[in-house]
Amino acid sequence: MKTTDLRRERELKRQEGYRETILHAAERVILRQGFSSTTMDDVAREARLSKATLYKYVPSKGALLFEIMGHYFDDIRDALAGLVAEPASAGEKFRRAIRMILEYNADKENMTRVLWMDNALLKLMRIFVVSTGRPGSSSATFRRALAMLRQKRNEVTEMGARILEEGVASGEFRPLDVPAALAFIDAVLQGYAHNRFWEGGGGAPAGVPSTDAESLARFILEGIRNPERPVKEN
Repeated sequence: MKTTDLRRERELKRQEGYRETILHAAERVILRQGFSSTTMDDVAREARLSKATLYKYVPSKGALLFEIMGHYFDDIRDALAGLVAEPASAGEKFRRAIRMILEYNADKENMTRVLWMDNALLKLMRIFVVSTGRPGSSSATFRRALAMLRQKRNEVTEMGARILEEGVASGEFRPLDVPAALAFIDAVLQGYAHNRFWEGGGGAPAGVPSTDAESLARFILEGIRNPERPVKEN
């Protein structure tokens, strides 16, 4: 590897390290005091970085929020990519993917609750919805942020599609309309998260019961399995 390539790789790792530090610091601050009360100064202090360094990576509080959301998709994509690469059956990969996603969502529930109960965030999202149809630098910024989130979400979906396609190719799953199947699976998982959110009351339930993850995986697998080659139960 050339010296210039090594330098570029080191610089990319350094930048990613700063980004991780900033996002984790922001999450801690928001959990403590809410999105409305969080300032960029607070995040810089929590991350132990200068404001100049913070603004180099995140130009505004609104951008910080979208970066946090994008980071969630990155984490799930990377975990799914690891599952896809493992030497297991498609059915087993699917079960483990369901458990991983539910556990990750449970780990982030308190953060989600703080954000979606925050008036400042709701106002920001209303501005976003209205501004996307109008010209101007603000709407352009939000459109870019939304495009970033959609791209990251598509990367997650692609990992899920690979598991389903592998199952179809191996004969474990029946022939599928993969996009339609993924939309259904997404709806089931979001419905589960929605129920946990509203049933959680003052705080998120601790973890995800193993029976919940297994029941959801079994429910979905029952619909997509190849009836001539049933998925083996563990």
